[in-house]
Amino acid sequence: MYTSGFLLFIGIFGLAFWVLIFLSAFALPYALTIYVIEALKGKKSDQVDI
Repeated sequence: MYTSGFLLFIGIFGLAFWVLIFLSAFALPYALTIYVIEALKGKKSDQVDI
């Protein structure tokens, strides 16, 4: 009984760990890069319009 609960805990912890690794290594830097690129494009287009 306790072994199955412990294995379930380790499984959920492992999945959460890999989700955090994915977010910190790929998703967050990707989103920040896209945001910065779009912000720079916006500033360039504002300067051209003036």
